[in-house]
Amino acid sequence: MFVLFLLLSCIRTLHGVSVSPPATPAIEYATLALRDTGGGGCLHSRTGWDISWSCIATIFACTWSAVHPNIPGPRDSGWTCFKRRIVMMFYAMVAPELMAMWAMRQYSGARKITRDYNEHIAKVPPWTITHGFFVQMGGFLLCKGGRPIRTLDYEGLKKLITDKAIEIPTITEAEITDRSKGDFISKGIVVLQTTWFVIQCITRWSEKLPLTELEVVTLAFAVLNAITYGLWWNKPQNVGVAVCLEEKKVGTDGDGDADTVGLETEATIPPKVGWLRRKLKEDFEDEDIGGGESLTSWLSFLLVVVPWRLVGSVVRPVTKMADDHKMPDGALRVPMFYAQEFNDVRIVEMSALLVIAILFGSMHLIAWPFTFPSRTEQLLWRISALVITAEPAWLALAFPLERFVESDHRFMWVRWPVYIPLLLGLPLYVIARIFLLTEAFLSLRAQPAAAYKSIEWTSVIPHL
Repeated sequence: MFVLFLLLSCIRTLHGVSVSPPATPAIEYATLALRDTGGGGCLHSRTGWDISWSCIATIFACTWSAVHPNIPGPRDSGWTCFKRRIVMMFYAMVAPELMAMWAMRQYSGARKITRDYNEHIAKVPPWTITHGFFVQMGGFLLCKGGRPIRTLDYEGLKKLITDKAIEIPTITEAEITDRSKGDFISKGIVVLQTTWFVIQCITRWSEKLPLTELEVVTLAFAVLNAITYGLWWNKPQNVGVAVCLEEKKVGTDGDGDADTVGLETEATIPPKVGWLRRKLKEDFEDEDIGGGESLTSWLSFLLVVVPWRLVGSVVRPVTKMADDHKMPDGALRVPMFYAQEFNDVRIVEMSALLVIAILFGSMHLIAWPFTFPSRTEQLLWRISALVITAEPAWLALAFPLERFVESDHRFMWVRWPVYIPLLLGLPLYVIARIFLLTEAFLSLRAQPAAAYKSIEWTSVIPHL
């Protein structure tokens, strides 16, 4: 289905490729030009529908086929898995830079897992980075008598193997790849689609032909898609069933708690406290303001911490892509945006996130000199592009400051001039993203004539 979708997109794109017109009467040529053009006034033109179709197909490739979901739980229905993928697609459209961040976190975790396993556990054959991805996807399920007990993260798997509570997994990279629904051809088609789109944009720029705002937005998605796909190239795609690892001994899983964790574990786990309430309680205790501390600490908590947590509760589903590393007790699948955490790569991850986010935002600045339907729309586009570029850059300043303040609480007041603009910028960031996506389509109603002119490939590629 998806292959046919991209094939139709390529056909629509190639429809605008310039060819030598046949020898037809002058009046017939003029009629044909009027029928086939979208306002360019010549045969070698494209329509607004051609532009929209090509961009939509590329964005679809970036947000649907490029997503590599984790393995569902044994009790998850097909409808549940489909809804989960729709949610992931939505997040990929709202925050593609965080999707790339999630891919980078899993890539870093896969490398660390592979290295640690081969150094401390592996015999023959050694694990590959595909195994590292498979573990983070929830690929290993602890079972007792064929009944699933819980999904194993790498630390849990390593402990059970060390305690000789389970056999060392013997699944090979070929067997994991065989479970994957994505292969080299399906991934290659997506890469070709995005690469072809980027080539068209670069060629139009070299030929001094204007791009539309929708093509600029799509180009930003394509660049991030290249980063995401490169990081996930060795990750299995759409694996439906985890590998069951049976316990050797009845009554223990190596952790000593197998008798209390099972399919009924969810009923024995204490009710979860709301995220906002729990975080505010932790912050209140961390700030140590309950015992008559200074007015500065109180103001810091009320003016910085509380607003920060309120905004965080709203955007929490999206931020999980950047920081979701905890495995719930007794869970039969890993969280949606799970990645194994290693303390020595946190700084690298945050730095990469900021670079990716700034790159994504700066791509929208390409449309700074473009012609818009109105002066107001042009001004709003410029402001929105600056917001989504500057917010990550400001966060780059806040991240090292936070580490400094944690080491010396005397400088807690330094947070204020940095965090307050950052807090105000978060809702503006969301509004700016929504506006850019909306305006990208609305601006197609009034484009300069040159924007509808197709690339004359015979002049770009000699002897074509």
